[in-house]
Amino acid sequence: MRDLHDCNILDVTVRDGSYLIHHKFSPEKTAEIAAGLSAAGVRYAEISHGIGIGGKLMGFPALVDDEDLLAAAKQAAPELQLAIFISPVDMAVPIIPSLLEYFEIGRVGVNVTEVAEAQRFVAKLKKYQKKASVQLVRCHARPPEEAALAAKQAVEMGADIVYVVDTFGSMRPRDAAEYVRALRSEVKVEVGFHGHNNLGLAIPNTMAALEAGATWLDASLMGVGRGAGNANLEALALLLQQAGALSGWDLGKLCAASERTVLPLFGNPPVSRYVDLLLALEKLDFSPSSMLELCAHSAGTSLEDFVTQVHHKMGDKISVTEAHLQDALLEYGVEYQKMLEALKQ
Repeated sequence: MRDLHDCNILDVTVRDGSYLIHHKFSPEKTAEIAAGLSAAGVRYAEISHGIGIGGKLMGFPALVDDEDLLAAAKQAAPELQLAIFISPVDMAVPIIPSLLEYFEIGRVGVNVTEVAEAQRFVAKLKKYQKKASVQLVRCHARPPEEAALAAKQAVEMGADIVYVVDTFGSMRPRDAAEYVRALRSEVKVEVGFHGHNNLGLAIPNTMAALEAGATWLDASLMGVGRGAGNANLEALALLLQQAGALSGWDLGKLCAASERTVLPLFGNPPVSRYVDLLLALEKLDFSPSSMLELCAHSAGTSLEDFVTQVHHKMGDKISVTEAHLQDALLEYGVEYQKMLEALKQ
């Protein structure tokens, strides 16, 4: 294995994990998690609404604003370097300056096919001398060569880090390695990997990405995250320590923090359900995935058939929208709005 001293692990428990609790992290729980991570030796953590800063203002569920979460984490763990997630929406632009005292890294999530949308956010981050990371979302929808060109475009606009994001959880270790190598062949900046666990391969994929040259790796306590979850931080830490890295981390403290702060809030760690497997198979993602199950039930068809129908309605798009669900339902003679109204009764 290559030299691992340049390996950076970024915890995504609060940001990605919030999908499992309807984005309702409290400042108190965020502070507990941040303190536990810092005490165990973790250096980086992503703290923001699950869909990105400003999620509450956009109408998504949330107990508090992003600033409340960031302030709580910073006060509880001053040594922990914080990252925020930024969706490429207008509402996020004026929020960034209000959070400058709390974060060091801004992570801009854009579809691999729409990297130009990151430009104004990268420019704003660089203006404020923050590290800018461009997260190439839904990478596996396009071949490695296209992902590499998207990464090159991101670097040209000023990105300090570019990420391969396996949003669908559909990659295998050889895929993760191939995408990382493709990016590294096109750019000179650092490359990261963010895996999802639909196929139970988030850890093997993350290790394969590391071997291929990724220097930023995402993981979460107990693997909590959207859908089937992310790479399990505790397991990743153990593997890296066995390989001679993370000598300053305390695995016992990390596991204790996980059991003390995450287990009571989330219950059991996420598992890969049938819908998660189908989404990986079709290279799709949708949250909440339970909506797909409801649609299939209302349509009187199998979940597999409905997911396939949704994919068909997408054409060359790589993001599932409610419009695609509506179009798919019409194939079965079901109107989306009427279905929602019936569910409320």
